[in-house]
Amino acid sequence: MNDLRSAPFFASLNDVIDEAAAFLKNESLMLITTADLHSILALGFLESALLDRGISYSRRIMPPNSHIPPDEQDFIAHQDAKNILFIDAWNRFESSSENVLILASQPVEVEFHASTTKRRGRIDVVLQASAIASMVAPNGARTQRCRPYSGCGQWMMESLDTTMDPIHTMIRDFLRDEGSIQVVPLPEVGTPTVEMIPLASPRRLKRLQKIWADLDAPSRSQALSEYALPLLSSEGISTARLEELIWKRMRIPNESTDLASTLHQHANNWPSEVNDAVLHAGKVLDEFLKSGRLPPSTV
Repeated sequence: MNDLRSAPFFASLNDVIDEAAAFLKNESLMLITTADLHSILALGFLESALLDRGISYSRRIMPPNSHIPPDEQDFIAHQDAKNILFIDAWNRFESSSENVLILASQPVEVEFHASTTKRRGRIDVVLQASAIASMVAPNGARTQRCRPYSGCGQWMMESLDTTMDPIHTMIRDFLRDEGSIQVVPLPEVGTPTVEMIPLASPRRLKRLQKIWADLDAPSRSQALSEYALPLLSSEGISTARLEELIWKRMRIPNESTDLASTLHQHANNWPSEVNDAVLHAGKVLDEFLKSGRLPPSTV
């Protein structure tokens, strides 16, 4: 794996990453987060690194974010003699306690190589957790297996629903260049989820997939543009997200589906009842730690 912290978008967050990595080495460590896919992925990175390093810890999964009252003040309950790292994927909570560290998304400014214009974005908790895990256990087997999911939190954030997310673009290309993921057009995904794209025709896609291997590059570009053209008028999906789903699907090498499809299936099938969600989150996390992959969503 390449050094994730060398990516330009982490330049302003070195202190945040260093503090979290040092905090994870404390004794009597407890990791807490909510029973949401976004939070569980971040927790998976941290637990993977701790297991790789043989650092003991305990875990507590709280109700989903949607079930927490807007005026909740004491969500991070005091734990005697515990050092608590809380993953706050929605930037909702604060704590003045010295033994509590909150990991939340962070604002940054970045520049693309071909431009001097700075763009603003936010680095979500999953990407931060991946960087922290790489510091704690840079050669850890579990940590390395989780690596392809580093950009999934950025994908699940709302920023792509309005405009291009510079952090998503950068981490996608970073992971592609190091070989952790492949970035492929929609027809090259064996079993994609098409329901993410309003108005998309599964039948037209299957026909395109059948002839894809026989097309040269210009013909592929034209065929995929013709497939995508009617979709530009779709409501409920931004042009930025549509472009990613048509031309730049993130796929783990040698897997038949892509990460966006996997995340979509899990999000749609995530239990809505509190106790079911907490139990389900724990099962998903355990499988993620065991295999380094999100399990098939069968709920």
